[in-house]
Amino acid sequence: MNVKINRIEYYHPETKYSNEYFMKHFSKQGTDISGLLEVTGRDSRYISEDFHENSLTMAIEASKKVIQNANIDVNDINLVVFVSTTPEFLSPTNAVKIHEALGLGKQAIAYDMNGNCAGMIIAVDQVSRIMKTNDRIKYALVIGSDQLVRYSRRTEAITYSNFGESACAILLENVDNHPSDFLDSSSYVDSSLSGYINFPPSGFSKVLPLDKHTEKDNRIIEWIDFDTDEAFASSVDSINEILDRNNLSKDDIKLYCLSQFAKKNIELIQEALKEPNHKFPFVGNKFGYTGVTSPFIALTDSIEKNKIQRGDHVILWTVGAGVVASCILLRY
Repeated sequence: MNVKINRIEYYHPETKYSNEYFMKHFSKQGTDISGLLEVTGRDSRYISEDFHENSLTMAIEASKKVIQNANIDVNDINLVVFVSTTPEFLSPTNAVKIHEALGLGKQAIAYDMNGNCAGMIIAVDQVSRIMKTNDRIKYALVIGSDQLVRYSRRTEAITYSNFGESACAILLENVDNHPSDFLDSSSYVDSSLSGYINFPPSGFSKVLPLDKHTEKDNRIIEWIDFDTDEAFASSVDSINEILDRNNLSKDDIKLYCLSQFAKKNIELIQEALKEPNHKFPFVGNKFGYTGVTSPFIALTDSIEKNKIQRGDHVILWTVGAGVVASCILLRY
């Protein structure tokens, strides 16, 4: 069986914030963030002002959109995987909530997973491999959704001014003899950096239930500056490894959809690979850094702009806290 991306759709909140808002916000604290915004390539980002909106409601909106536009029978969706760093529920799973909201059939599997910012790529890798060994799964729905700004300290520029909020839904389809297919994956882990990004900072056991020994500010995300150069450098090794293993050259790759964390990082990877700029879509200027969804929104944007055709080879790569990096090769 071949695993085809049938359709991708995304959802983001209505409210759009420009750099000017964050420049003024941090200027009042005596901090100039212009250098950070230049490195990250930000212009705008979408952030929810509706506290009834959360990672689950955004995921449901993206899922409804992808099903409507794919025009399929929802009873043919046999697998639902929800991916998030900021899940709305721990129990029941958010995937079960999505299953109910979409009115899916009972002959299905639904579960959550968390690989931080690498989670959605890891999920597509795992789900594709499951589908290849189980032809009873006609369609699978992988949904990523993050709402990190809500949990960010307003004094911490790297999170508060850099992140955006979004959900992205991918409908995967099991097909016979089709040019589209999931081909391979590669990964990298450097667990020595596992102490630098913590959410919650001291773990849920110190937050739930809240007692007199737990500071109120301890309930939000902590991000300590650390060096990500080695993690991003690993992308080049992973990409070269996956090309070599599949007897492909860089000329065979139409697009590299990478983590949108910082434009500068994409430029460094591009230079290391000696590939042209047009192969590296950057949407972080419009959406901010959206966490788990970022490489897939870059892919969706390229599809919408007709920069990629069926059968084209695409590499997606990103990195999550810890750090964990993940890379997949597919034919769109």
